[in-house]
Amino acid sequence: MTESEVRAAIHEELTAHGFPFLRDRPGLDLISAGVNSVALIQILSALEDRFDVDLETEPLFAEPATVERLEAEITRAARLARPSG
Repeated sequence: MTESEVRAAIHEELTAHGFPFLRDRPGLDLISAGVNSVALIQILSALEDRFDVDLETEPLFAEPATVERLEAEITRAARLARPSG
C-alpha cells in the first residue's frame, strides 16, 4: 500500500458520499466542509475494511479530520498491523 493508494481510496469514499469537491483540499477540515459525523464514520469504516486496519475514531475527532490526517492514520495503522521481519 502506498500513500497515493490511500489518498485515492479516501477520495473515492468522499466522492461516493457526495463530497468530490474535497479532492484538491487535503488540509481542509472535513466536518467544516460539510461532511457530517455519520458520513465520516461510514467513510472510515469503508477505509478500515479496504486496508484491513483498525482506526481509533476518538483521536480522529479530537482534532480536525482532514484527508492528510486520514492518510497518515491509515498508513500508520497499516504499518503497525504488519508483522515485522
